Amino acid sequence: MKITQITPLFLDPTLLVRVETDAGIVGWGECSPMNGPVVAAHVRHALARIAIGRDPFDIEAIVEDLSVRPYKIAGQSHAMAVSGVEIALWDIMGKALQVPIYKLLGGAYRKRIRMYASSMRRDISPRDEADRLARLVEEKGFTAVKVRVGQTYGFDADAAPGRSVAVVREVRKRLGDDIEIMVDGNSCFRAPRAIQLGRRLEEYNVFHFEEPCPYTDLDATAKVAAALDLPIAGGEQDWDLRRFKEMMAKGAVDIVQPDVIKAGGFSVCKKVAALAEAFGCVCTPHQTQPLGTIANLHFVAATPCCRYSQECSIEPHPIGDALFLNPVPVVDGHMTVPEGPGLGVEINEDMLSRAKPL
Repeated sequence: MKITQITPLFLDPTLLVRVETDAGIVGWGECSPMNGPVVAAHVRHALARIAIGRDPFDIEAIVEDLSVRPYKIAGQSHAMAVSGVEIALWDIMGKALQVPIYKLLGGAYRKRIRMYASSMRRDISPRDEADRLARLVEEKGFTAVKVRVGQTYGFDADAAPGRSVAVVREVRKRLGDDIEIMVDGNSCFRAPRAIQLGRRLEEYNVFHFEEPCPYTDLDATAKVAAALDLPIAGGEQDWDLRRFKEMMAKGAVDIVQPDVIKAGGFSVCKKVAALAEAFGCVCTPHQTQPLGTIANLHFVAATPCCRYSQECSIEPHPIGDALFLNPVPVVDGHMTVPEGPGLGVEINEDMLSRAKPL
């Protein structure tokens, strides 16, 4: 079997990658939606020519070539593009062998995966945030939630005066002591302010403090980790295996968060998880996108050190479950890894008519 065509499909904001073969098997992947047309250009102009004509089962060799041969344009956007192609190759392999991807990644360590309700908003009052999270806990059975604090990358600012502490206080008051609360700083704070905030968060038994400092400054994040008892999480922006090693060697994170549609696909994320085990860390991948979430279920199912709850965005998505003929629901706070071949979901071909010219 050989790869015959690779096509990026931009369904704004979703960027899918379709990989076709001479056996008639089609694989699907997704790239992170940041700057979709830019990432699509990497797929179309840098990656397709490297992978076409090759055996899709040769994933390690293909991924190495996709990452190394265009080294002069290496970076986050390129890694996102590689991710989409790589996931599609695993989808092809699973379909060819008639097994779900998680079986190819090592088999089921778990099949029913606990999810946390992940808020993406800072433009919501603490009380309204607490109310909507409480509804989701009641309706969908979530046992963990995440809220966003701060405002803008690296500027030490709150979205509203005192909001970062107030939203955590209100959510804890509303949800009680049995629900895990995670906090995401999204690179907002310098180390002194992050430490100050982190000490307040510890009063509310926060489960983890994610990306408290700019992700480019591991030394700052390591200062925060050393100063707090609260576990620190990070890694969603990163793609280089050596960067993940440095992150853990510096003690910057307790929980490492590779993103399967950003970091280079399953191949890179499995290696990051192995590093996490070696450094005594836990792996809780970042993921907020439709097909990416399905891919992440397979990754978490087969990866022992993904021991905590996993991310499930609660925000409306322009496509979301409409992308699939057989979406995977949240039931009692869990999602179950699909058992069909490959990714185990069928793409709703009607949605592809929304693809914009690239």
